[in-house]
Amino acid sequence: MKIVALGDRETILLCRLGGVAETHLIGDAFEDELKRLLLDDTIGIILIQDTYARSLLKLLDEHGRSHRVYPVVIGIPGPYGPVKGDDSITEAIRRVAGRGMPG
Repeated sequence: MKIVALGDRETILLCRLGGVAETHLIGDAFEDELKRLLLDDTIGIILIQDTYARSLLKLLDEHGRSHRVYPVVIGIPGPYGPVKGDDSITEAIRRVAGRGMPG
């Protein structure tokens, strides 16, 4: 299974340096791109820059409720660090995964 990364220029460059072969620069239609990637059976992990993942929480929540195991979507910090404030991404994961997560 493949690992795919979505983010701004700096983030995808860092992912490429880390060995992620398939990267996508987030543009205007990044929600449609993510929907397409979520349906791709060859993808195991989707790394998405957390600043963009926040705006897609509803879509990610629906994916979690679809009972599909893959791809796993992981929010990653951008080159300037993680998003400050309410950690809504972790909260969404807790809702889907259940109480097994610490916090």
